[in-house]
Amino acid sequence: MSGSDLPGVEVEKRVSALDGTVKLLFRFGDGAPAESVVMFHKGRASVCLSSQSGCACGCVFCATGALGLRRDLSAGEIVAQFAACREAAGGAAHSIVFMGMGEPFLNWENVRGAIAALSDQKSWNIPQSRMTVSTVGVVPGIEALAASDLKVNLAVSVVTADEGLRGRLVPMSARYPLGEVMAAARRCGERRRRTVFLEYILFGGLNDSLADAAGLAALARGMDCTVNLIRYNSAAGSGLAAPDQATAKDFQKALMAAGVRAYMRRETGSDIAAACGQLAGGGPVRGQRE
Repeated sequence: MSGSDLPGVEVEKRVSALDGTVKLLFRFGDGAPAESVVMFHKGRASVCLSSQSGCACGCVFCATGALGLRRDLSAGEIVAQFAACREAAGGAAHSIVFMGMGEPFLNWENVRGAIAALSDQKSWNIPQSRMTVSTVGVVPGIEALAASDLKVNLAVSVVTADEGLRGRLVPMSARYPLGEVMAAARRCGERRRRTVFLEYILFGGLNDSLADAAGLAALARGMDCTVNLIRYNSAAGSGLAAPDQATAKDFQKALMAAGVRAYMRRETGSDIAAACGQLAGGGPVRGQRE
């Protein structure tokens, strides 16, 4: 399958035997790889797109970060991913998340161009309100979104409320400390009158205690936000692991008791390395290949 009018693009499809999640590996004309994921829930398909080939952020828990940055993807290459994903989803896609390989705000002009094309009523006609841009905390990008007329949602990868620990896990924290990230996200939400999504990856024995939950609740206090909890999906060589289900559930309950909207994100595609943090540009995986 190609799903793209761009010349020289190769697409390889893998399907999860566990839940039907589809992962597409793209190799563009110069050989640069990127991966996209199609997730299914309650009869609807959500598409996760990459904004870069590889990533320069270097988060220690992320397989993409271990690759380094190959290059930015063009707006056309981002849209080409959507075209192939929509085809893999049977011709329909309900929502789009820019949560694949790369940091969207480090390639913002091309991501903006893709958003414009995908939301064009004469083209794909996907409402911007069904699109979400995820960032590890690039403050200028959050501010650019706040100043724009885009209707897309903002998701911020908090990872942990402990500034010191976050600095060890997320090298970008040295440039954009968590306090500045959260302040920018809060301003963005208030200015645009939109809920901000806080993504929180749970690592077993590292950031999953009730004290950690209290720290996250303090960060979220007074902010129109929703916390999405994600049990870590192991990336090769990270040395990190997910907490057990009971610990993760207790963490969620603590947040909710503190008045924070918190949901446990459903894991999909782990058997084909398509879950959060596992995209590695076509590394070996199990599952059905087409």
